[in-house]
Amino acid sequence: MNSFSVRARAWALLLGMGACAPFTSYAAMQELADEDLADVHGQAFINLTTHSAGGLDFTRINLGLDIETQMNARKLQLGLYDRAGEAGNTADLDINAFALGTVNDATGQVNPFRIKDPYLEVAYRGSKIVGVRVGFGEAKGELSGEINRLTGNVPVFIKGTANAIYDKADAGQRFLLFLAGVYRSSQIEANAELVTPGGQVDPVRATHSGIPNGSGMECVSGCAGGWTDALLGAFASNNCSILGIATCFGLNQFQTLPVGDLSRAGMDGAVRDMFISMQTESLTWKGSSGQPDVNAIVGAFMNLPKYVDANGQLKAPIQLDFGQALNGIPRKDTCFGASNGSTAQGGC
Repeated sequence: MNSFSVRARAWALLLGMGACAPFTSYAAMQELADEDLADVHGQAFINLTTHSAGGLDFTRINLGLDIETQMNARKLQLGLYDRAGEAGNTADLDINAFALGTVNDATGQVNPFRIKDPYLEVAYRGSKIVGVRVGFGEAKGELSGEINRLTGNVPVFIKGTANAIYDKADAGQRFLLFLAGVYRSSQIEANAELVTPGGQVDPVRATHSGIPNGSGMECVSGCAGGWTDALLGAFASNNCSILGIATCFGLNQFQTLPVGDLSRAGMDGAVRDMFISMQTESLTWKGSSGQPDVNAIVGAFMNLPKYVDANGQLKAPIQLDFGQALNGIPRKDTCFGASNGSTAQGGC
Protein backbone atom coordinates (compact mmCIF):
# COMPACT_ATOMS: atom_id res chain seq x y z
CA MET A 1 0.00 0.00 0.00
CA ASN A 2 1.53 3.32 -0.98
CA SER A 3 0.84 6.84 0.25
CA PHE A 4 -1.14 7.73 -2.87
CA SER A 5 -3.62 4.88 -2.41
CA VAL A 6 -4.07 5.75 1.27
CA ARG A 7 -4.77 9.38 0.41
CA ALA A 8 -7.10 8.58 -2.48
CA ARG A 9 -9.14 6.08 -0.51
CA ALA A 10 -9.41 8.41 2.47
CA TRP A 11 -10.79 11.21 0.31
CA ALA A 12 -13.13 8.76 -1.39
CA LEU A 13 -14.41 7.69 2.02
CA LEU A 14 -14.88 11.28 3.16
CA LEU A 15 -16.65 12.35 -0.02
CA GLY A 16 -18.76 9.22 -0.05
CA MET A 17 -19.91 9.87 3.49
CA GLY A 18 -20.74 13.44 2.60
CA ALA A 19 -22.70 12.37 -0.45
CA CYS A 20 -24.72 9.84 1.53
CA ALA A 21 -25.22 11.89 4.68
CA PRO A 22 -28.16 14.31 4.59
CA PHE A 23 -27.85 17.25 6.96
CA THR A 24 -30.80 18.40 9.06
CA SER A 25 -31.62 22.07 8.47
CA TYR A 26 -33.24 23.96 11.33
CA ALA A 27 -33.50 27.52 10.00
CA ALA A 28 -33.10 29.59 6.88
CA MET A 29 -30.21 32.05 6.59
CA GLN A 30 -31.06 35.71 7.17
CA GLU A 31 -29.00 38.81 6.55
CA LEU A 32 -27.83 40.72 9.64
CA ALA A 33 -27.54 44.47 9.79
CA ASP A 34 -24.12 45.98 10.62
CA GLU A 35 -25.21 46.93 14.13
CA ASP A 36 -26.35 43.34 14.75
CA LEU A 37 -23.08 41.93 13.44
CA ALA A 38 -21.17 44.11 15.90
CA ASP A 39 -22.79 42.21 18.77
CA VAL A 40 -21.88 38.76 17.41
CA HIS A 41 -18.79 36.94 18.71
CA GLY A 42 -17.58 33.47 17.77
CA GLN A 43 -15.17 31.47 15.68
CA ALA A 44 -15.22 29.78 12.31
CA PHE A 45 -16.58 26.25 12.24
CA ILE A 46 -13.35 25.10 10.52
CA ASN A 47 -10.34 24.92 12.83
CA LEU A 48 -6.83 23.72 11.93
CA THR A 49 -4.47 22.15 14.47
CA THR A 50 -1.00 20.63 14.14
CA HIS A 51 1.37 18.66 16.33
CA SER A 52 4.41 16.37 16.03
CA ALA A 53 5.04 13.01 17.69
CA GLY A 54 7.04 9.86 17.02
CA GLY A 55 8.95 11.44 14.12
CA LEU A 56 5.70 12.35 12.33
CA ASP A 57 3.83 15.59 11.76
CA PHE A 58 0.04 15.69 12.07
CA THR A 59 -2.39 18.21 10.60
CA ARG A 60 -6.02 18.03 11.59
CA ILE A 61 -9.04 19.86 10.17
CA ASN A 62 -11.76 20.13 12.82
CA LEU A 63 -15.31 20.84 11.69
CA GLY A 64 -17.52 22.32 14.39
CA LEU A 65 -20.67 20.67 13.13
CA ASP A 66 -23.61 18.84 14.67
CA ILE A 67 -24.86 16.27 12.16
CA GLU A 68 -27.90 14.03 12.13
CA THR A 69 -27.74 11.50 9.32
CA GLN A 70 -29.31 8.30 8.09
CA MET A 71 -27.11 6.82 5.38
CA ASN A 72 -26.72 3.52 3.54
CA ALA A 73 -23.92 1.98 1.50
CA ARG A 74 -24.08 -1.40 -0.22
CA LYS A 75 -20.55 -2.19 0.92
CA LEU A 76 -17.88 -0.66 3.13
CA GLN A 77 -14.58 -2.29 2.25
CA LEU A 78 -11.16 -0.83 3.07
CA GLY A 79 -7.72 -2.43 3.00
CA LEU A 80 -8.28 -5.11 0.36
CA TYR A 81 -4.78 -6.54 -0.13
CA ASP A 82 -2.78 -9.68 0.69
CA ARG A 83 -1.83 -9.71 4.35
CA ALA A 84 0.48 -12.26 5.98
CA GLY A 85 -1.40 -14.81 8.04
CA GLU A 86 -4.80 -13.81 6.68
CA ALA A 87 -7.02 -15.49 4.09
CA GLY A 88 -6.64 -14.30 0.51
CA ASN A 89 -9.04 -11.80 -1.04
CA THR A 90 -10.08 -10.44 2.36
CA ALA A 91 -10.05 -6.86 3.62
CA ASP A 92 -9.18 -5.13 6.89
CA LEU A 93 -12.68 -3.67 7.13
CA ASP A 94 -15.46 -5.49 5.27
CA ILE A 95 -19.14 -4.77 5.95
CA ASN A 96 -22.00 -5.47 3.54
CA ALA A 97 -25.12 -3.27 3.56
CA PHE A 98 -23.46 -0.74 5.86
CA ALA A 99 -25.78 1.84 7.42
CA LEU A 100 -25.76 4.56 10.06
CA GLY A 101 -29.12 5.31 11.64
CA THR A 102 -32.42 3.50 11.18
CA VAL A 103 -35.98 4.17 10.04
CA ASN A 104 -39.44 3.01 11.07
CA ASP A 105 -41.03 1.85 7.85
CA ALA A 106 -44.50 1.78 9.42
CA THR A 107 -44.54 5.30 10.85
CA GLY A 108 -42.08 7.09 8.54
CA GLN A 109 -39.87 8.08 11.48
CA VAL A 110 -36.13 8.52 10.94
CA ASN A 111 -33.85 7.61 13.84
CA PRO A 112 -30.65 9.43 12.88
CA PHE A 113 -27.05 8.64 13.71
CA ARG A 114 -25.72 11.71 15.55
CA ILE A 115 -22.25 13.11 14.99
CA LYS A 116 -20.60 16.03 16.76
CA ASP A 117 -17.34 17.72 15.76
CA PRO A 118 -16.18 15.54 12.83
CA TYR A 119 -12.58 15.87 11.68
CA LEU A 120 -10.06 14.84 9.03
CA GLU A 121 -6.44 14.26 10.03
CA VAL A 122 -3.32 13.54 8.00
CA ALA A 123 -0.04 12.09 9.32
CA TYR A 124 3.09 12.72 7.26
CA ARG A 125 6.85 12.57 7.28
CA GLY A 126 8.31 15.34 5.15
CA SER A 127 6.26 15.35 1.95
CA LYS A 128 5.11 11.72 2.31
CA ILE A 129 1.65 10.98 3.73
CA VAL A 130 1.72 7.87 5.93
CA GLY A 131 -1.78 7.98 7.44
CA VAL A 132 -5.23 9.51 7.15
CA ARG A 133 -8.20 9.27 9.49
CA VAL A 134 -11.80 10.45 9.43
CA GLY A 135 -13.23 10.74 12.92
CA PHE A 136 -16.03 12.03 15.11
CA GLY A 137 -15.52 13.94 18.35
CA GLU A 138 -18.75 12.33 19.55
CA ALA A 139 -21.01 9.74 17.93
CA LYS A 140 -24.26 8.08 18.93
CA GLY A 141 -26.81 5.91 17.16
CA GLU A 142 -27.22 2.54 15.52
CA LEU A 143 -24.73 0.97 13.12
CA SER A 144 -26.05 -1.77 10.84
CA GLY A 145 -24.46 -4.19 8.44
CA GLU A 146 -23.41 -7.71 7.69
CA ILE A 147 -19.96 -7.61 9.29
CA ASN A 148 -17.51 -9.93 7.57
CA ARG A 149 -14.26 -8.69 9.11
CA LEU A 150 -13.08 -5.94 11.42
CA THR A 151 -9.60 -4.64 12.19
CA GLY A 152 -9.07 -2.32 15.12
CA ASN A 153 -10.30 -1.58 18.60
CA VAL A 154 -13.94 -2.58 19.25
CA PRO A 155 -14.61 -3.48 22.92
CA VAL A 156 -18.04 -4.78 23.95
CA PHE A 157 -19.63 -4.92 27.40
CA ILE A 158 -22.18 -7.68 28.08
CA LYS A 159 -24.48 -7.42 31.09
CA GLY A 160 -27.83 -8.71 32.32
CA THR A 161 -29.43 -11.68 34.00
CA ALA A 162 -28.20 -15.23 33.52
CA ASN A 163 -31.61 -16.24 32.16
CA ALA A 164 -30.40 -16.31 28.55
CA ILE A 165 -27.38 -18.39 29.61
CA TYR A 166 -29.69 -20.95 31.25
CA ASP A 167 -31.81 -21.07 28.09
CA LYS A 168 -28.72 -22.04 26.06
CA ALA A 169 -27.45 -24.56 28.63
CA ASP A 170 -28.26 -28.26 28.81
CA ALA A 171 -29.25 -30.03 32.03
CA GLY A 172 -25.66 -30.73 33.08
CA GLN A 173 -24.55 -27.17 32.45
CA ARG A 174 -27.53 -25.81 34.39
CA PHE A 175 -26.57 -27.99 37.34
CA LEU A 176 -23.01 -26.62 37.27
CA LEU A 177 -24.32 -23.06 37.11
CA PHE A 178 -26.61 -23.74 40.07
CA LEU A 179 -23.71 -25.34 41.94
CA ALA A 180 -21.67 -22.19 41.28
CA GLY A 181 -24.47 -20.11 42.82
CA VAL A 182 -25.53 -18.54 39.53
CA TYR A 183 -29.30 -18.47 39.08
CA ARG A 184 -31.58 -17.25 36.30
CA SER A 185 -32.09 -13.95 38.11
CA SER A 186 -28.37 -13.41 38.85
CA GLN A 187 -26.87 -10.25 37.35
CA ILE A 188 -23.74 -11.11 35.34
CA GLU A 189 -21.20 -8.93 33.50
CA ALA A 190 -18.41 -9.71 31.03
CA ASN A 191 -16.06 -7.84 28.74
CA ALA A 192 -15.69 -8.94 25.13
CA GLU A 193 -13.42 -7.93 22.26
CA LEU A 194 -12.38 -9.05 18.80
CA VAL A 195 -11.18 -12.66 18.93
CA THR A 196 -10.42 -15.69 16.75
CA PRO A 197 -12.97 -18.54 16.62
CA GLY A 198 -10.74 -20.18 19.24
CA GLY A 199 -10.88 -17.26 21.67
CA GLN A 200 -7.47 -15.65 21.11
CA VAL A 201 -7.44 -11.84 21.00
CA ASP A 202 -7.44 -10.89 17.32
CA PRO A 203 -7.48 -7.21 16.27
CA VAL A 204 -6.70 -8.03 12.61
CA ARG A 205 -9.49 -9.03 10.18
CA ALA A 206 -11.44 -10.60 13.03
CA THR A 207 -14.61 -12.54 12.29
CA HIS A 208 -15.71 -13.04 15.91
CA SER A 209 -16.22 -11.12 19.14
CA GLY A 210 -16.26 -12.72 22.55
CA ILE A 211 -14.74 -13.25 25.98
CA PRO A 212 -11.00 -13.83 25.42
CA ASN A 213 -9.38 -17.01 26.69
CA GLY A 214 -8.43 -16.66 30.33
CA SER A 215 -11.12 -14.07 31.07
CA GLY A 216 -14.43 -14.83 32.73
CA MET A 217 -17.70 -13.43 33.98
CA GLU A 218 -18.38 -11.39 37.10
CA CYS A 219 -21.49 -11.77 39.24
CA VAL A 220 -22.81 -8.35 40.26
CA SER A 221 -25.83 -9.39 42.34
CA GLY A 222 -28.21 -12.24 43.07
CA CYS A 223 -25.52 -14.89 43.37
CA ALA A 224 -24.14 -16.97 46.23
CA GLY A 225 -21.36 -14.60 47.28
CA GLY A 226 -17.71 -15.63 47.56
CA TRP A 227 -18.48 -19.20 46.52
CA THR A 228 -19.72 -17.89 43.17
CA ASP A 229 -16.78 -15.54 42.71
CA ALA A 230 -14.32 -18.38 43.29
CA LEU A 231 -16.04 -20.69 40.84
CA LEU A 232 -16.55 -18.02 38.21
CA GLY A 233 -12.86 -17.21 38.43
CA ALA A 234 -12.01 -20.87 38.00
CA PHE A 235 -14.36 -21.23 35.06
CA ALA A 236 -12.54 -18.83 32.76
CA SER A 237 -13.30 -18.85 29.07
CA ASN A 238 -11.26 -21.43 27.19
CA ASN A 239 -11.48 -22.09 23.47
CA CYS A 240 -14.58 -19.84 23.33
CA SER A 241 -16.58 -21.59 26.04
CA ILE A 242 -17.29 -21.60 29.76
CA LEU A 243 -18.79 -24.82 31.12
CA GLY A 244 -19.40 -25.80 27.51
CA ILE A 245 -21.46 -22.65 26.87
CA ALA A 246 -20.31 -20.54 23.90
CA THR A 247 -18.56 -17.27 24.76
CA CYS A 248 -17.54 -16.19 21.23
CA PHE A 249 -19.94 -15.13 18.50
CA GLY A 250 -19.69 -14.44 14.78
CA LEU A 251 -19.76 -10.74 14.01
CA ASN A 252 -22.20 -11.33 11.15
CA GLN A 253 -24.96 -12.27 13.60
CA PHE A 254 -25.02 -8.73 15.02
CA GLN A 255 -26.92 -6.94 12.25
CA THR A 256 -27.65 -3.70 14.14
CA LEU A 257 -25.38 -2.51 16.95
CA PRO A 258 -26.01 0.33 19.43
CA VAL A 259 -23.15 2.83 19.48
CA GLY A 260 -23.28 4.71 22.78
CA ASP A 261 -26.02 4.76 25.40
CA LEU A 262 -29.22 5.13 23.37
CA SER A 263 -31.39 5.31 26.49
CA ARG A 264 -30.16 8.85 27.19
CA ALA A 265 -31.38 11.96 25.43
CA GLY A 266 -29.44 14.02 22.90
CA MET A 267 -25.69 13.45 22.88
CA ASP A 268 -25.57 12.26 26.50
CA GLY A 269 -23.91 8.85 26.50
CA ALA A 270 -22.23 9.43 23.12
CA VAL A 271 -19.04 7.57 22.18
CA ARG A 272 -15.99 9.82 21.96
CA ASP A 273 -13.31 9.65 19.27
CA MET A 274 -14.78 7.06 16.93
CA PHE A 275 -12.73 6.96 13.73
CA ILE A 276 -11.68 4.99 10.68
CA SER A 277 -8.07 5.39 9.60
CA MET A 278 -5.63 4.09 7.01
CA GLN A 279 -1.85 4.06 7.47
CA THR A 280 1.15 2.66 5.65
CA GLU A 281 2.99 2.09 8.95
CA SER A 282 1.99 1.58 12.57
CA LEU A 283 1.46 4.94 14.25
CA THR A 284 -0.18 6.59 17.24
CA TRP A 285 -3.19 8.85 16.71
CA LYS A 286 -3.65 11.50 19.41
CA GLY A 287 -6.81 11.10 21.47
CA SER A 288 -9.50 13.78 21.30
CA SER A 289 -11.37 15.43 24.17
CA GLY A 290 -9.25 13.82 26.87
CA GLN A 291 -9.45 10.36 25.32
CA PRO A 292 -6.34 8.12 25.36
CA ASP A 293 -4.03 7.93 22.36
CA VAL A 294 -4.69 5.06 19.95
CA ASN A 295 -2.01 2.79 18.47
CA ALA A 296 -3.13 1.87 14.96
CA ILE A 297 -1.54 -0.94 12.95
CA VAL A 298 -0.72 -0.87 9.23
CA GLY A 299 -3.75 -0.89 6.94
CA ALA A 300 -7.35 0.13 7.58
CA PHE A 301 -8.35 0.46 11.23
CA MET A 302 -11.65 1.11 13.04
CA ASN A 303 -11.59 2.69 16.49
CA LEU A 304 -14.69 2.37 18.68
CA PRO A 305 -12.95 2.91 22.00
CA LYS A 306 -13.94 2.78 25.60
CA TYR A 307 -14.60 6.33 26.66
CA VAL A 308 -14.81 8.35 29.87
CA ASP A 309 -18.37 9.54 30.53
CA ALA A 310 -19.46 12.70 32.35
CA ASN A 311 -19.14 10.88 35.69
CA GLY A 312 -15.57 9.81 35.00
CA GLN A 313 -16.56 6.18 34.43
CA LEU A 314 -14.97 4.14 31.63
CA LYS A 315 -17.66 2.83 29.27
CA ALA A 316 -17.55 0.36 26.38
CA PRO A 317 -18.97 1.82 23.14
CA ILE A 318 -21.22 -1.21 22.50
CA GLN A 319 -23.28 -2.65 25.35
CA LEU A 320 -25.37 -5.82 24.96
CA ASP A 321 -27.37 -8.12 27.19
CA PHE A 322 -26.69 -11.87 27.25
CA GLY A 323 -29.72 -12.60 25.12
CA GLN A 324 -28.34 -10.37 22.35
CA ALA A 325 -24.83 -11.79 22.73
CA LEU A 326 -25.96 -15.42 22.57
CA ASN A 327 -28.72 -15.09 19.97
CA GLY A 328 -27.57 -12.19 17.81
CA ILE A 329 -29.36 -8.95 16.91
CA PRO A 330 -31.65 -8.74 13.86
CA ARG A 331 -31.22 -5.83 11.48
CA LYS A 332 -33.52 -2.86 11.90
CA ASP A 333 -34.97 -1.15 8.84
CA THR A 334 -32.54 1.34 7.34
CA CYS A 335 -34.51 2.16 4.18
CA PHE A 336 -38.14 3.05 3.64
CA GLY A 337 -39.97 0.46 1.59
CA ALA A 338 -37.91 -2.48 2.89
CA SER A 339 -40.45 -5.22 3.61
CA ASN A 340 -38.39 -7.17 6.14
CA GLY A 341 -35.16 -5.26 6.80
CA SER A 342 -33.33 -7.37 4.20
CA THR A 343 -29.59 -6.77 4.00
CA ALA A 344 -29.12 -8.36 0.57
CA GLN A 345 -28.76 -5.02 -1.20
CA GLY A 346 -28.61 -2.79 1.82
CA GLY A 347 -32.39 -2.48 1.68
CA CYS A 348 -32.08 0.33 -0.90
